[in-house]
This record gives sequence, structure tokens and C-alpha cells, in this order.
Amino acid sequence: PTPIAGITPYPEIAEDSRSTSTKDMPPVKALYLNATSVRNNLDHYIDLANRTEINAYVIDIKNDSGMIMYDSEIDVVNKAKADTPGFDIRTVTKKLHDNGIIVIARMVTFKDSVMTAYNPDLAIKTENGEVWNQGTKWLNPAKKESWDYILSIAQEAVNFGFDEIQFDYIRFPETSLYTYKLDLAPGQTRTGAIENFIRYVRMNLPSETVLSADIFGMPMISMKDYGEIGQTLETIGTSLDYICPMIYPSHYANSAPKGLMSNGVGQTINGIKFTHPDLKPYEVVYNTLMVGKDRIAKKEGYNLNVRPYIQGFTLNSLPNGYWMNYGVEEYRAQIKAVYDAGYDEWIFWNAPNKYVEDAFLPE
Repeated sequence: PTPIAGITPYPEIAEDSRSTSTKDMPPVKALYLNATSVRNNLDHYIDLANRTEINAYVIDIKNDSGMIMYDSEIDVVNKAKADTPGFDIRTVTKKLHDNGIIVIARMVTFKDSVMTAYNPDLAIKTENGEVWNQGTKWLNPAKKESWDYILSIAQEAVNFGFDEIQFDYIRFPETSLYTYKLDLAPGQTRTGAIENFIRYVRMNLPSETVLSADIFGMPMISMKDYGEIGQTLETIGTSLDYICPMIYPSHYANSAPKGLMSNGVGQTINGIKFTHPDLKPYEVVYNTLMVGKDRIAKKEGYNLNVRPYIQGFTLNSLPNGYWMNYGVEEYRAQIKAVYDAGYDEWIFWNAPNKYVEDAFLPE
């Protein structure tokens, strides 16, 4: 592609022969930990891992606003005052490794109000050239300078002891909801931008670093680029070791006439209509995984591993009768669904980290 009207095409990167990690990790059974838990409660989670099946933690290194959650040595991060001075993340990765725990870095990728404020050139813009802002701002995923910034943080995280880099918000904002200027050269696409970004990172990280990406649950069951965000199941994984679809039963459409996640009909998954998806944790997780598994199998040479995020929380803001408490039984039902679908890895998500710890098998 050639530049037009000031738009520089993103680099087209050939599929790397070394598209997956050389690291040999046991099947990951993980919890997400926020920065508060890491700083104030790490010993508790080390103890939990030492006495249960939990063997890995996903830790925020770049949060939803774009802040780096540790003391960074990257020049532009320091200039933008985008890090957390005085917090040495190396002490955390070392302590976890000393206890045989796998450490995964969760990086909110393109959603970033901090670096876009410091360097508006990297930001997605409105049609009249202002920084696009819907409560949060976004780095432009089609700009190589955005890629380089994200890559520098990923490289630092690897140097600081993380076993895996996990990209979240590795997408464009939903174009079905928002209007913004799409700086794409002719012949280039949102999905192409995301796919080439991942290849670029893979090419520039050590071969043993595991690379994963969080995606919505919908791309597992929707053939189109759901929400026009640059994510399709068949394109996103060519240079990833894992995709981590967020399969939260509460986040599927329910049949309530009004209220959160309601569309009056529900959601069809794998040919089955779910009117109250939050009440069917096993069935929703199992059927979502089976649809995705079938699609991955149909793409030749596509050896993509799936490690889903599953629901470790209760969403009581759903309409009455459409939600339930998620306790030991609901946790185990989802884990069983993962195993029955032929996968052996999972991550539980609970934003404030209030997990039902009795659900995890003793070791």
C-alpha cells in the first residue's frame, strides 16, 4: 500500500516461521490479580497457589487508563509520568517464581488515555483532527509508532521476569457504537492492523516468551468482525500462542424485555437458544468453546491454543431472574466445561479479586 493524504501504511509483516513460543509451560490454571492485590496481598495468593491447583497469576502491568503499574525505565514512560515510581515489579516476579508460580503480564494495549495525552500524534482522531475521546482515548492500532511503544513495555516486562505477555484491548474501539477517523491506507484493514501488530511484537520478543491475547467471547461464535474492532478468530491468532476469549455467561444477551444485556430474545450459541445465559454456566462456556474449536480446526495449519477467561464474579445488576450467585458449583461447572471441550487451561476473572477460593482443588 502507498501513503495517501498523510496516512502512512502500517508495515505488512510476513508470517514468521517462529510464530509460537519455544517455552514449555504446564497447563495454566490462573487468577487475575489487580495492582492492589499484588502490592498488599501477594503472600496470600502465593499460599493459595501452594495449596491448590492454581499455578499462575495474571498481573496488570499497564492498566485501563494507560498507567504502567511499576517503576519503568523506559524514557518516554518517565517523561509522560506514566508509571508507578518506587514499585519494583522484579521483586514480585522473583517471589512468584521462587514458589513455582507462572507470571503473566496483562497489558491493556491500545486503550490509553495517558500516552495519548502526552503524545497526541499516536491517538485515534475525530474527523476534524482532534484526539477522539469517549471517556477514554485510544492509541491508533494502525500506527507503527503505537506498536513500538507497546513493544517497548512488553520487552521491559520480559526483562523484568514475566513468562508471558497477554494483550487486552488489542483492538479498535467498537465502530458500531462510535464514530472516529480511520487512518487506514488503501487495501489495509482493521483486522490486518491487529494481525500485523502481533507479528511485529512476536518478531521482536525472545522466542521463549509466550504471547497471548484477550478477545471478546463473541468472535468465537460470530463469523464477522463483531463490532468492527479488528478481531476475527481466523486472523488474530497467526502469531499467538494463545487466545483468551472472555466467556462470561452474564455478558451474553438475555431475553428480558429491558435491562442490562437484554435484547428480548437471548443468544444462540452452537444452535442452542439461551434466554437466561447467566443461569447456564456449563452450557454457555462449553458451547462457545466448541464453536470456536470447530472454526480453528477448519483453518489449515492454524495451531491456536485456547485458554478462556471464565466468570469468577456475580453480576447482580442483570434483570431479576436472569442472574445467580457464582459460587463453588458455578466455578467448577465452568472448569468442567473447559475440560469437556478438550482444553486444559483457564483463567478466572473477578475485577476486585473476590474469588471463591474453596472452588479450587487442593494439591
